[in-house]
Amino acid sequence: MTPSVGKKSKPPRIPRGAGGGAGSSPRKPARRNPRRDVLRFVLIVGTSMVLFNVLFYVRLSEDSVLGSYLALNARLSAGFVNLFGDQATVTGTAIRSARGSLEVRPGCDGIQASAFFIFAVLASPAPLSLLARIPSILAGMLLLLTINLVRIISLYYTQIYFPSAFEVMHVEVWQAVFIFLPIVFWVVWLRWAQRGRGRKADVAK
Repeated sequence: MTPSVGKKSKPPRIPRGAGGGAGSSPRKPARRNPRRDVLRFVLIVGTSMVLFNVLFYVRLSEDSVLGSYLALNARLSAGFVNLFGDQATVTGTAIRSARGSLEVRPGCDGIQASAFFIFAVLASPAPLSLLARIPSILAGMLLLLTINLVRIISLYYTQIYFPSAFEVMHVEVWQAVFIFLPIVFWVVWLRWAQRGRGRKADVAK
């Protein structure tokens, strides 16, 4: 066969960026919207706390499970003060000794502070999977509930040695502590999570 004579056919044009040449540029990942992340966080944590408080005050406050938990706090606190010779006994949720008595009531349990910390960690736009957040949640809860025992013990000794300062310690000092403490824990955790992301990015470079 003889080749046909005519116009030379033009090679097909390759779209820019379709090949692996110098003109191609990798597609950048979509940037997160900080305002949207903040709004999402506030809505999730706020809604979760409202639902939790409704459940806590309507259901759990009269439940035997909460009563058993409060009694456990009373027994642990009494066990500590007995180390110093107070010979305190526990009746239900009340700690009694020859020098004074203290009843552990709902609200003096560290549960709401722990709930806020849990919801804040779960709702945070941190570069961690749900499974990776669980150890931090457990550690934060344990620390908050342990500090709550410190609150009970300190109030027990306050009503013995400084009875006039009991209401100030109970309402103004410790309630403020348990409002800000879970926020501080969450901020520390979030900074730790963000630093972990930064370290991974540096290694990947």
